[in-house]
Amino acid sequence: MNTAKTTSRGVQESDVWAAADALIAQGLRPTIERVRQHIGRGSPNTVSPMLETWFATLGHRLGVAGEQDPSVLKSVPDPVQRLAQELWDSAQEEAKKSAAMALAQREAELKAQEQEFVAQQEQLVQREATMQAQKEAMNQALQAAQNQAQDLARRLDEMQQQLQDRDQRLEEFREELSSAVRQRDLQQQKHSEEIQSAAAERQRMAEQYAGNERHMLNEVDRARQELTAARKVQQEQERKAESRYQELQNRFEQSEQEILNLHTQLQTTQNTAALAQERAADLKSLLEAQQRLSSAPAAMDPNTAQVASRRSNLAATRRSINRRTLR
Repeated sequence: MNTAKTTSRGVQESDVWAAADALIAQGLRPTIERVRQHIGRGSPNTVSPMLETWFATLGHRLGVAGEQDPSVLKSVPDPVQRLAQELWDSAQEEAKKSAAMALAQREAELKAQEQEFVAQQEQLVQREATMQAQKEAMNQALQAAQNQAQDLARRLDEMQQQLQDRDQRLEEFREELSSAVRQRDLQQQKHSEEIQSAAAERQRMAEQYAGNERHMLNEVDRARQELTAARKVQQEQERKAESRYQELQNRFEQSEQEILNLHTQLQTTQNTAALAQERAADLKSLLEAQQRLSSAPAAMDPNTAQVASRRSNLAATRRSINRRTLR
């Protein structure tokens, strides 16, 4: 009596046995494919062992097994025994063929799986090689990026150093400009003091010699006019110098050349101030000469040629002043 077996696919051993019995009843040999077609489901690997079990129990079921009681064998007719023996032999042969086919199929499947495994290994090796190449390429790219970052950092340090050097030079230029401005202010202050001193001296001389001769007053007036003109010229020069200085100040941060131009302008202003100082000294000498001339009464000087000589010297001094003014 067979025990029912159920596979994971739902095929039971009783189904296989029933299909084999039905095929025997039809006069057909039970094969794996015929049993599967009769059942309508099941794989060869599932049906094959169940069919082998059916063939193994077929002798007992038909009563032709060797361990059967002799009395039972005698009760079976000879034609039936021969038919059962032929059927048994045929079933065993078919079972062997089915087992051989199943084994060959299993070996083919194993071989296919082995080939697939080898192919997978080759793909894995290729993938590892590809990944290794990608890793090396990434390492090279990373190294290049690190080198580029180091180069950028070095260039940044150089630019920062250049900026620091430029800031230091600008600070030096500012200090130099401040020093030049202070020096110019001192020169202007000194020049103003000299002009004020000359004006005070002129005023004192005008008050002292108010009663002198008419031509001396005219000379003093002329000297006053010249001094006024000189002051206007000086003021105009100072205004131009101030305008130039402002322009240089605005362009200071643009170019070092403008700093040199500013120094040139300051030097020009100093030369002008020196020229003004010389003119003031000449005016002072002229006024002193006029004072000396006016202090000597005409009645006490019998030598008129000496007076004419002094007046000639005064005229020469005025011409010298005029020439310096024109310069």
